[in-house]
Amino acid sequence: MSLAVLWLALGSSGATRARDVLDPGILVRWGLPTATTVHHLAMSITWAGLVFATTVVPRSIPATGAGRPRVEHPAFARAMTVTAAAAAVWTLAAVAIIVLSYADTIGTPVSGSPEFTGQLGYYVTRLIPGQAWAVTAVMAALTTTLAVLARSPQLVAATTVVALAAVVPLSQLGHVAGVDDHNGAVNALALHLLGAGIWTGGIIVLALLTPLLTTRHAGQQSTHRVLVRFSALAGAAFVLVTVSGVINTVYRIGGWDGLDSGYGALVIAKTIATLALGVLGYLNRRAITARPPALGRVWRLITVEALILCAVMALGVALGRTPTPVPREREPDITDAEILTGYLLPPPLSATEWFTQWRFDWLWIAVAILAAVLYLAGVRRLHRAGTPWPAARTVAFLAGLVLLVYVTCGAMAIYAPILFSIHTTAHLLLAFPVPLLLIAGAPGRLAAALVPARTDGSTGWRELTTRWRTSRAGVLLARPVPAAILVLAGLGVSYYTPVFALALHTHVGHELMNTTAIALGLIFAATVLSPPRDRAAVHTRALTLVAVPGALGAWAAAIALSPMMVQPEWFSGLGRDWGPSPLADQQSAASSILLTGALPLLAAALAVLARGHHPATPDIDNGIVKDTHHG
Repeated sequence: MSLAVLWLALGSSGATRARDVLDPGILVRWGLPTATTVHHLAMSITWAGLVFATTVVPRSIPATGAGRPRVEHPAFARAMTVTAAAAAVWTLAAVAIIVLSYADTIGTPVSGSPEFTGQLGYYVTRLIPGQAWAVTAVMAALTTTLAVLARSPQLVAATTVVALAAVVPLSQLGHVAGVDDHNGAVNALALHLLGAGIWTGGIIVLALLTPLLTTRHAGQQSTHRVLVRFSALAGAAFVLVTVSGVINTVYRIGGWDGLDSGYGALVIAKTIATLALGVLGYLNRRAITARPPALGRVWRLITVEALILCAVMALGVALGRTPTPVPREREPDITDAEILTGYLLPPPLSATEWFTQWRFDWLWIAVAILAAVLYLAGVRRLHRAGTPWPAARTVAFLAGLVLLVYVTCGAMAIYAPILFSIHTTAHLLLAFPVPLLLIAGAPGRLAAALVPARTDGSTGWRELTTRWRTSRAGVLLARPVPAAILVLAGLGVSYYTPVFALALHTHVGHELMNTTAIALGLIFAATVLSPPRDRAAVHTRALTLVAVPGALGAWAAAIALSPMMVQPEWFSGLGRDWGPSPLADQQSAASSILLTGALPLLAAALAVLARGHHPATPDIDNGIVKDTHHG
């Protein structure tokens, strides 16, 4: 189905016509999109198989006989087998694409001649498409190896992370390379690939596991749980695919006139198929999960969605081979700021620019929207059940998300690569105020009130948090002092190791730096804001919240007095002709460190002392009120 739609789309769009010059031949013109389709399908099945094995299908079933251990569930075993096989195909397809894309780039048919093979190593190690496909092939091979060996929950989860991380190199490819907002387009494409991959692969994996889920021994309750979990997963993937697809289309097509082209026709066809798939899938899953599951109804769900999904994926591959209305090659970077950052130098930073300058980071927008929807839906469920939830918590959590979006998408995101003072401001906001506000919203307590514990061995929210709290790292970092040392060490590594240069020069490094700041900040905030068990714990948390600002004050003093610049080649080479000198700007970062780092922590210390110790504070655990200490 996928190949039929692919070949029809390629033929109608003219993407496989022979070139007037440097034609790579019919094998490359048709073989490259075919190999890409196989690659995407195999990768999707690999992703979905790992996600199913981690969080969707039962992991084990009780063994017959008293005292015997639980045995591996057949659905879990098949999910891992399917994953290993798909990952092997994924690896071979990625290797084939390396050769075919190299031939397409140099305009030469595939051969074993020295002229063809001579520059293949240069293509793989020096050019972005070759590097991206080479990294993808390595990650696919590593996933294959791990999928064969993995059986423990920890190793399966690690394999899932490795496999999903392949979206990073793949997001560097495609038509996004030619748009003005390259970083925003890369993030939108990454989200699109993740949503489409998990959705498409999920349907196929569900089809392969259905015979094991609809037998008499599987149990209707277990089957129903799997379908409900997949329904939630597919719904989230549909929203992600639709929204990110619209964003990618806006980047590539330019305007409404762009729809009147071969590329525009494929966009319209793909959009109609995606929306139809979403509606049909929702109606099918709603009907199936409302009644006891039966093999016929499950297969109806699978057949309809699988056919349309294969067509959608093929149309996506065809779009990648079709010229866009917006030229793929943008004007070369000519200014110093463009060469270093990929963007024109922004205007001088004034009061107006703090509100008018925006560059959307779709990754963090998606995270914020998803978190807000889940949180508000949870609060609504509690209110419907008659359980009160303090409005102050909701306000704090939403304020943290708003601040997160502003820091990653507003003026700070634009001026952080230009001014060291703004960079430290943004980084400290992500490390301290944003996590403090989010944890003050008590999302862990809300999840504990609504999310039931799983008994089938799969991993959900409660199981994940329990494993963290009981792990060695979780037990250690539940203490304020180690958590404070970790977050301060993270700041030191971020600014005084090659990590800072990586964050300035690469988009991936920038996102990793932001992610690390938020993650370490959440660990620290969860520790110092967790309900204390006695008065000594109150004092320990308050002292820690005072000690960290002391360390930040020492850093601010060192910055203010230092005659040495951090990353002088970068900040002095931007060609900035407004504002303070790079050294003066760096020294002024001392005040931003105190304002955005020290002051919020001191305010949190006062809040901890004011709250004091309440040993009998009631909490809610899956609808049952009891005394607990959720972080």
